[in-house]
Amino acid sequence: MKGAVAGGSRATVEAGLAALRAGGNAVDAAIASTLMAGVAEPLLTGLGGSGLGTVRFNGEHYQCDFFADMPGVADPGATASPMDTVSINFGPTTQEFFVGPGSASVPGVPSGLWALHDRYGSVDMTVLTEPAASSAEEGVTVTQGFERVVQLLWPIISRTEDMKRLFAPHGHPLRCGEIFRCPDLAATLRAFASEGPQYFRSGDGAAAFLRAIGPHSRITAADFESQTPVFRGALPAKFRDATLWIPGPPSAAGVGVAHTLSTIEAYGPPAEPTGFETIQRLRYALTTVVNMRSRDFFNDMFTDGFGPSFLARVNAARGGEPPPGAGYTTHISTVDSDRNAVAITHSLGETAGIVAAGTGVIVNNFLGETDVNPPFLRRPAGSRLITMCCPSILETGDGRVIAMGSGGSSRIPTAVVHGTMYLVDHQWSVRQAVEGPRTHIEADRLHVESEGRREDTMSDIFKADPSYARFDGPNMYFGGLHAACVGDHGFSGHGDPRRSGAFGSVE
Repeated sequence: MKGAVAGGSRATVEAGLAALRAGGNAVDAAIASTLMAGVAEPLLTGLGGSGLGTVRFNGEHYQCDFFADMPGVADPGATASPMDTVSINFGPTTQEFFVGPGSASVPGVPSGLWALHDRYGSVDMTVLTEPAASSAEEGVTVTQGFERVVQLLWPIISRTEDMKRLFAPHGHPLRCGEIFRCPDLAATLRAFASEGPQYFRSGDGAAAFLRAIGPHSRITAADFESQTPVFRGALPAKFRDATLWIPGPPSAAGVGVAHTLSTIEAYGPPAEPTGFETIQRLRYALTTVVNMRSRDFFNDMFTDGFGPSFLARVNAARGGEPPPGAGYTTHISTVDSDRNAVAITHSLGETAGIVAAGTGVIVNNFLGETDVNPPFLRRPAGSRLITMCCPSILETGDGRVIAMGSGGSSRIPTAVVHGTMYLVDHQWSVRQAVEGPRTHIEADRLHVESEGRREDTMSDIFKADPSYARFDGPNMYFGGLHAACVGDHGFSGHGDPRRSGAFGSVE
């Protein structure tokens, strides 16, 4: 089938294109690319991680929720070992995370991929898996993005010998151009494809994961048995003449993106895309979203009907008075010639710094991310954790269907908002929208990419806020917005260079 794929590496994209050439659809391409991403982007995603997918299939829109559960189903009162704190240096800013066995949660990628395949797939799973398995066995070339992630996460990687053997096989952290191999992961992928979802529910995959975290975690076999993917309707967020299909809970990012876009629209016609006025509008809109994320918001978002109810209020407010004053994750986007589309975002967090011996599966640290597991919110055992994943499908007034999304923890909704604004307000190409400069609010501090902006704009920002964080050049801190588009004139798309992204199509 004809189609297109955007993702975090050339190998990731090529696996999806191979699925299309084998007669697969956008969902098959997304599955194959996701499996390959666990090999070519192994510190960002893998079978030990979780995520969300937004799917457009036969004109209908769905959310596939395969995010992580709070462990402790067998013994809700059990406690885990204390987590260790690590600080990751992004250059102009740093961020703290918690790692170790106690930071792990129940992975959802294995069951999620099988659920998507059972519902929409058309190519045998062994065929979709083989490119990733072969690459794990033979090796993949380390990209600049891969090298950068190894450098950033070295404080976590260097904690255990197993992780160092994988990511420093020559005595130094892997460098661009070197080869990453993991034969154990090749065997695991093939077993996963042949044995089905039970391999990571009650089989050898689950057993190896449990051995890796030992008695220091709340996770037991019962947690693996209870983790179940869920399909729901995706939520339509209106923005000018376009509709952005977003995920509802457990994503806190989806409704945040809708709220931000509604606030931007209330200002009226667009301002200069990279200018000071647009930055001020974004600053206000993003700050209102940050401020609304209170304990009550997070509790309410898991009540029945929260997503549609919240979105109805947001959509009803469109055109009102303007407001006053001016993880590491990876994403894959696929589309096909039937205008099916998949946006799928998945993650290991920053990893727990643990690899399950004999499998090559790296353990997540979702309980160690405050965006996922806020310290003021205690989710019941067996319930979904919160995620900032926001895989989205944009349908524009001119008939284009664009799958897009980003990695980057709290920067994910920021990236999706920028992409949507650039595409809808300014009619930029997908490439321009992906590469366009971004701003972000973190802990009330403004973060700004300077490349693509006039220097007088940067001077105006400094005058308004001398304490802002300036990033000269595109920076992976702002995520990786990978987008694939199908329209009347064929396919287009782009992989974000901030994270060594790639794009390809089968015409």
